[in-house]
Amino acid sequence: MGQNIRFHREQLHYSREKLAELIGVSPRFLADAELGFVGVSLTTLKRLCQVLGVSADAILWEQQPTEPTFAETLSHIDPKYHPFLEKLIHDQLELIAYMEQTPSNKTRN
Repeated sequence: MGQNIRFHREQLHYSREKLAELIGVSPRFLADAELGFVGVSLTTLKRLCQVLGVSADAILWEQQPTEPTFAETLSHIDPKYHPFLEKLIHDQLELIAYMEQTPSNKTRN
């Protein structure tokens, strides 16, 4: 439930403080609800739904989309491209390792 509250709050670009003010709770309470530490009363749920413009089902049960894993992303790519991608990733990892070992170049005046 907390993830859904946060998702819909962020969709409206509300800060926790703003949403807390609009529904009549403290920002700390809203943070705790979003983190799943506390539940909300039916009255607060109703106010959340009104302010966020969503149904109680959206707050209570909706599954928020998640970012696909790297493996899921690769599973949609034609296997004939896998060797190319493997080489590209390997080269990028080598570049990152090199950059981490090289002292940063300071701008010379």
